[in-house]
Amino acid sequence: MWGQHNGRTRSRALLKALAGLEAPEIGDGLGDVPIVIRKAAGARVQDADGNRYIDLTSFFGVAAVGHRNRAVVQAIRRQAGRLLHAMGDVHPGDAKAVFLRELRAWLPAGDYRAVLSLNGSDAVETALKFAASATGRPGVIAFEGSYHGLSAGALEVTAQRVFRDPFGATLSGRASFVPFPGAGGPDGDKVLARVRRLARRNEAPPGAVIVEPIQGRGGIRVPPRGFLKSLADLAREEGLVLIADEVYTGVGRTGAFLACDHEGVVPDLVCLGKALGGGVPLSVCLMKPRVAEAVRAAGGEAPHTSTFLGHPLGCAAGTAVLRELRRGDLCARARRIGDVLLGRGREWAARFSFIQDVRGVGAMAGIELSAPPVAREVTRLALERGVILLTEGEAGRVLAFTPPLVISDADLRAALDIVESCLRDAPGSGAG
Repeated sequence: MWGQHNGRTRSRALLKALAGLEAPEIGDGLGDVPIVIRKAAGARVQDADGNRYIDLTSFFGVAAVGHRNRAVVQAIRRQAGRLLHAMGDVHPGDAKAVFLRELRAWLPAGDYRAVLSLNGSDAVETALKFAASATGRPGVIAFEGSYHGLSAGALEVTAQRVFRDPFGATLSGRASFVPFPGAGGPDGDKVLARVRRLARRNEAPPGAVIVEPIQGRGGIRVPPRGFLKSLADLAREEGLVLIADEVYTGVGRTGAFLACDHEGVVPDLVCLGKALGGGVPLSVCLMKPRVAEAVRAAGGEAPHTSTFLGHPLGCAAGTAVLRELRRGDLCARARRIGDVLLGRGREWAARFSFIQDVRGVGAMAGIELSAPPVAREVTRLALERGVILLTEGEAGRVLAFTPPLVISDADLRAALDIVESCLRDAPGSGAG
């Protein structure tokens, strides 16, 4: 049932056409056996040639409530029948108020104020700008291995060189990077000491610290328990604004609405995106009042806005996503998925000598292999056999498991059985 039984004739033709239309760097990033996706539903995907797959990626974490979720699609259709576009900060659409009220009910504090946008980078840009306005200090402390987006401001705090180096001439250097604790990094106390020293420096002290509660693109790196709480306490003591980038970890992915919720942390700013729109571009930067109120309209003009702010389709989809999260108790489902993922991962680690680490929280798990070529071969074999899987980490040696939270037990089991066969058949498996 699963896999590339029909060949890839149409996918190849479409990819060839795209190669002549897109910038080369887009095509350069395609996988070893790229496919063109035609349709998807739930956790199941079909390519342009009719081949079928189980998705263990949620397509970069977006499809948390499932691909083409029925309630989300219905909400988009209803909204499209009434209003496709409104006027953001001048004459907003009514869907915006409905969505923001729904979102507030999920947040750890009731006084967050929002700026809506279209993607994670937008939300991070908003956070950095407002934090600088609130503190008067543009410097930011960020973490090695971090990924916060690739637009100009977000790239300043994205540590991975593959993204920074081509555009190094545009960077101001206002970010200071410290190690991320856990998964091979130093312990949390040493990291916190580095953060404190940076916060107290005499020349150009930073005004904010930005952190992913779990590093996604950095390799599903999980900090030690209590680190986020200690970082929040330190930020408050040192007068730093704490920005939590929950674009990947938020909206139920780790078994709580926010990953920060696991430690009772209430950040000054929270960035959400990816899963928030259920497949429609939607993101938000949420700010405590003291940060939000640092920026005010001048002469009736909002100084930070955009044409598609509070886009009606995105807001309608986002409302449906949040209601589906509650209706399906998907945070609890994420925890159950995590138990399965980590359980299977530990079984594999006992059998395959090239597995170096198994880690994760909820439906966000990573299996670190000894070498990038092995990880690439596993993902290539998985795609051929009917499972969509990605690698993460700067070296690309971590198999990342972020399936839709609606994936059935049978599909999850089938997909993991296929991944196990790929681990067994990969070069140097050392299967016992």
